[in-house]
Amino acid sequence: MMTRLAVLFAALLAASTSLAHDEGHGPRLMEEPPKQGGLIASVVDAKDAKLGPEAPLVYKAELIRSDDGTMRLFLYDAKMAPLDGAAFEKKANAIILSGKKKNKKRSFSLSREGGVYSGVAPKAPSRPFNLEVSLKDGKRSLLVAFENLD
Repeated sequence: MMTRLAVLFAALLAASTSLAHDEGHGPRLMEEPPKQGGLIASVVDAKDAKLGPEAPLVYKAELIRSDDGTMRLFLYDAKMAPLDGAAFEKKANAIILSGKKKNKKRSFSLSREGGVYSGVAPKAPSRPFNLEVSLKDGKRSLLVAFENLD
C-alpha cells in the first residue's frame, strides 16, 4: 500500500512540474550556452507574445545583471551570431513585474550602444520578479521576457 502511494505521489509531482510556465513569451531555448555568462531568452514579435512557447522566434537575447543594478541586453540572431543593432531603435523600454499577480511594476529605459542595450534598473518591489523589454526593429515591435529573476 505504501509503495502504491509513493508511486502515485511521484507521478502527481512529475505531472505538476510539466505544467509549470517558465519559458517567457517565446520558444524555450536550451541548446546554446550564453556568450556573456548571462540568461538567454527568445525575442518574439510583440503581437505573437500571447502564444507563449508557440510564438515564432525572431531573435535571441542575453541578459547580464550587475550588482549596482545595471542591466545589459545583448542581441543575437537565431544561430547566436551577435547583431550590430543598426536596425534597432536607440531606446528600449523595460518593466519589472513582481508580486503574486505581477501587479507591482517598475519601469526604466535602456539605451543602445552598438548591439547592446544598457540601463540601470530600479530595485524590484519584491522577489522573484519578471523583466519584460520592448524594443523596435524598424517598424516591428519586439518583446523579450526573463522570468523568475531574483
